[in-house]
Amino acid sequence: MTRFALLLLAACSPSSRTPPDAAAVVVHDTAMATACFEPSVMGTVIAGPANIQDCAIWNSVASMSVNVALTRTGDNLTMAFGSGITFAGTVSGSNVMLTYSHLHDFSDGCKWRATETLSGTLDPTSCVMMVSYNYVETVEISNGACATPCSGTADFSLSITPIF
Repeated sequence: MTRFALLLLAACSPSSRTPPDAAAVVVHDTAMATACFEPSVMGTVIAGPANIQDCAIWNSVASMSVNVALTRTGDNLTMAFGSGITFAGTVSGSNVMLTYSHLHDFSDGCKWRATETLSGTLDPTSCVMMVSYNYVETVEISNGACATPCSGTADFSLSITPIF
């Protein structure tokens, strides 16, 4: 919890009983300030370098750029990119965990689920979020002859800065 003191000097008329050098100290608790992105805010995205494996064919890394709408209610947070993808999850303290999951039919006749995760930190003072990206595929519906799933991490980060 961050606290700071504000010194207020009182200017008094000669008939006042308060001496002219009197001071009042007011303490402001920044924990009472509105939480980052609550209820919502538009932000700009600066993407770091991406190194995505070729097998991660349903990744959304290229779609996570330029503008994003962030909406927060308590510890719940959604991140909706202009491209139409939306990550949802939680903020716990300064930790952020968001996921985006989507289904795909593949040429092997199986139905696949791609799950993308953004995890990292949120600076409660500046409201700047730094997250890393993870991609995992799983078979949702199998015909018995499904391809090998791809699971991989990427050297990818997003710096999300609110537009106030």
